[in-house]
Amino acid sequence: SSEELTTAMAELMNDGRAKGRNPIKPELVKRTLSISEVDETEETKGGGLDVKQFIVMCAIGFILAEENKELSTFGGMIGDGDDAYRRAMTDVVTAYLSFDREGKGYFTADDFQGFMSASKRADAARNVFSDERFAELDVSGDGKVDFEEFVYAFSKWVSDEDEEEDDEDPYLSRKANPLTPRVLLALQLSKTKLEKNEKGVNFTRIIMRFPKIHKVFDRIRSIHAKYDLDKSGKIELSELYEAMNEIMTADDDSVMDKSQIESIFMLSDLDHHGVQEGLDVKEFIVFCAVGFILAEAGGKSAKLITGEASENDQEYRDAMMDIVGAYLTFDKEGKGYFTSDEMHNTVQSVGKKDAGNLLTPERWRELDIDHSGVVDFEEFVHAFSLWVTAGDDEDDDE
Repeated sequence: SSEELTTAMAELMNDGRAKGRNPIKPELVKRTLSISEVDETEETKGGGLDVKQFIVMCAIGFILAEENKELSTFGGMIGDGDDAYRRAMTDVVTAYLSFDREGKGYFTADDFQGFMSASKRADAARNVFSDERFAELDVSGDGKVDFEEFVYAFSKWVSDEDEEEDDEDPYLSRKANPLTPRVLLALQLSKTKLEKNEKGVNFTRIIMRFPKIHKVFDRIRSIHAKYDLDKSGKIELSELYEAMNEIMTADDDSVMDKSQIESIFMLSDLDHHGVQEGLDVKEFIVFCAVGFILAEAGGKSAKLITGEASENDQEYRDAMMDIVGAYLTFDKEGKGYFTSDEMHNTVQSVGKKDAGNLLTPERWRELDIDHSGVVDFEEFVHAFSLWVTAGDDEDDDE
């Protein structure tokens, strides 16, 4: 919603992501949201943006902010200091202008065909830019493709292969979760805060704090055991609702949003057993970590065990920020995932025995749970909890 987007923009502005720009204009925020609602009817508009529409909004904000350096837009703020984001958005704009060469604000089927004819590799271009592609671009069916329609279709093309595998790829099903854009924004905000505070977080220092993090994980384990009412070893969604009802005080005027709790639950369900089987302890730690960063981002997500606990609990906050800091040592751009190459480069730059021994190829296999070749925040937290609590299972057996 426009209120949620304005809150997120205010956070970015407070964290120095809008230097030299004017205050946020609510009318501009609403207008940008409205323009981004591609492929919606008048009846369905106003229900929020899906991931591809969110990308459209970011692209619109980016070009508006590039045109007017004093204008505050979400897409412009995200791009402040993020070279990878700026390169990607510039590529999108360049791709659009390949068809709309006059910059008139739209292109037609003739313009589309003209690009293919002018291409140095016309045969290859025709294979990619077929008539079916133009039909995908012309979402409104008026024979013209504007910038918003182009970005919407372009985002589908970039992820076409992903979409085909969506049913069988757990990583992509998590990407489709409605909270994924908020988690990405929360990571960006956390990255900015850490940089602003000049924490100088590195993995070796975090290893030294494993004992303190372990204490917090023990507390989370106790919470898990308390609300695992049927003692199955997993906390089910229905049991989690009961926990939430108890934790939210009677005078708390916030309303528990069950749909958002279920979305975080599904993000944390890394073995994909669903709401019926529930979350084990390590998945519950993931649930807490995701809730923590969302609460830190200041969105309207339902108050979770994590958000409530962290307000006045410095030990808990420190542990959760250590997790976020550890993740961002690998995902340095805060893009929502990291690769094995990025992990390898981090290990090389650390040059310390403790970190080098911990971050081995075997550790990568623990991290990449869904074998997608990339590790997102949820997967990282799950593996991190294994590293911090290594040996606990053996102790329990004894």
